[in-house]
Amino acid sequence: MEGLFFVLIGAALFSHSWSLLGLYHEGRTMGLYVGGLGVVSLIALMLTPMLLGPIDAVGAAVSAETMDAQINVMKVLIILWAGYAIGVGAHGLWEFDDRAIGFYSAFLFVGSLIALVYYAIELEGVYGDDVWIGLSAAALVLTVLAAMLFFYLAIPFIALRKVAGWFILVGSIGVAGVGFAILTSVVDVG
Repeated sequence: MEGLFFVLIGAALFSHSWSLLGLYHEGRTMGLYVGGLGVVSLIALMLTPMLLGPIDAVGAAVSAETMDAQINVMKVLIILWAGYAIGVGAHGLWEFDDRAIGFYSAFLFVGSLIALVYYAIELEGVYGDDVWIGLSAAALVLTVLAAMLFFYLAIPFIALRKVAGWFILVGSIGVAGVGFAILTSVVDVG
């Protein structure tokens, strides 16, 4: 669940960054890619978590309430960022104003910040350092990207266009990299 989500949202952010950098001449191309990746990323909600499970790093059982809370925080993060990708896709396809995406990015920022704080505090020493650092780092990058999107799109600072584009480009590679590390079992519970 976590790895697939990070790869798909990383790809959606990568495509959106190309639009911000002016590499897509038409918004419909970006809208089709990002919207499609947003819809496909909702599939991650139906998958079993790869890292957040009933057994911790030392083989002890994790309580059901704790495990449910960890998974629910990840599901909220998936829904928020999939909503962002679908919204960007709709704005690109129908050429709406980007300011609505900027204001939605405030919700992304708050949701990603809550996930960052939760994973940084609650996962330390539970599943191992690689899981703790991987999920916290991905949440940190998503939080920074949401803040950049808010400041560029909601309050349109034209000077931030290239800065936001490059931040999202590099950040998307980082998020997708964490996703690939999870999928290839570089980041593993045991």
